[in-house]
Amino acid sequence: MKTYFIITLMIILLSFGFSACDLSSGKGFNFDEKTFSSEWNKWENRSILNYSFTINGQFPHWNMPRAILMYNYEVNIIVKNGILYSFEYIGENVPYDDDGEILKPEFISISELYQKIFDRANREKIWWNNYSGNGIISTTLNVEYDPQFNYITFYEPVSNYKSGWLVDTTDHAIRISNFMILEN
Repeated sequence: MKTYFIITLMIILLSFGFSACDLSSGKGFNFDEKTFSSEWNKWENRSILNYSFTINGQFPHWNMPRAILMYNYEVNIIVKNGILYSFEYIGENVPYDDDGEILKPEFISISELYQKIFDRANREKIWWNNYSGNGIISTTLNVEYDPQFNYITFYEPVSNYKSGWLVDTTDHAIRISNFMILEN
């Protein structure tokens, strides 16, 4: 009982601390589109079609009435001729669909990752142009790049909300590592 009280108290204090801070860099939608477009063009101009990489991220699991649990995953991906050739989840957290089939990773190539971020940015711009100002303060798409080959090394969509707003989201960061160009 005492442990439960201490844990509850810590959660309340941490929640207050985070909600009292304005973590946003500004209001509205924040995205460095110029750098993103430049890095994407450099990636495309390299025409790297055969490569492998590892993604570390999270996938959602809905098993509670109100909460979305997020599980860490790690997956190795091989791309040949610009198309997903194979993937393998590492460790115990392997996502399955309702039929028991292993799910494909959320991003199956670097080019697809660029495209999905671009699409998300466009949806966000449209949404923010029509936003009426309820509880959300800002949304930022944080992206980092490899300076040598221009692939994305880190991506995280972050939304900041007014104090007191509870929001379940499946947004999460991903990290790309172990990038290697493969022989034809």
